[in-house]
Amino acid sequence: MNFLAHIALSGSHPDIRVGNVLGEFVKGRLDKYSAEEIIPAMMTGVRLHRRIDDFTDRHPVVRRSKRRLVDEYGLLSGVLIDMFYDHILAKEWGNLFPGEPLPVFAQTFYRELLARQGSLPEVMQPLIRSMTSRDWLTNYATLSGIEWSLKGIGHRFPPAAGIERSIQDLSAGYDDFAADFREFWPELSAHCHAFLVAEGATF
Repeated sequence: MNFLAHIALSGSHPDIRVGNVLGEFVKGRLDKYSAEEIIPAMMTGVRLHRRIDDFTDRHPVVRRSKRRLVDEYGLLSGVLIDMFYDHILAKEWGNLFPGEPLPVFAQTFYRELLARQGSLPEVMQPLIRSMTSRDWLTNYATLSGIEWSLKGIGHRFPPAAGIERSIQDLSAGYDDFAADFREFWPELSAHCHAFLVAEGATF
């Protein structure tokens, strides 16, 4: 799953939500990080990030989605499904979260992220600036927004150059990918909810 899903699955605690995004940049063993480096609530978000990635990578529905792309895109099929699912989540946001429109959710999170920007590592700063200024989360609902994000991946990771052509695959197979997402999302949500309850998090 990509950033929108990670944030949406993090409950209402701002530090957990920001920590889930931070999890994209935290590598290796978590016990090597002190509370001064990553506060406990953010560390909960980092652990949740890893739970989401592990659950997603192992799930048969996600693997079914990847099989539609693997012949053309190989190992990049996982990256594409993460982006495709975020696009579908953004498109269907009103049904899944009827009490909070996606633009409102996005702007709330950007404020939370910017309020903590000074305590986050330098490696994360370009993402913070780009995400908040370009409104990534809302733009995931458009094909042009997903295409822009995929071009960015290709720019940062040369083996993925040209990956934005997969937008054609998303458009052609949208109904199948959306059906997979709708089957997968409730299971992932329940998995994350159980983790947060065990951590004593708020919703």
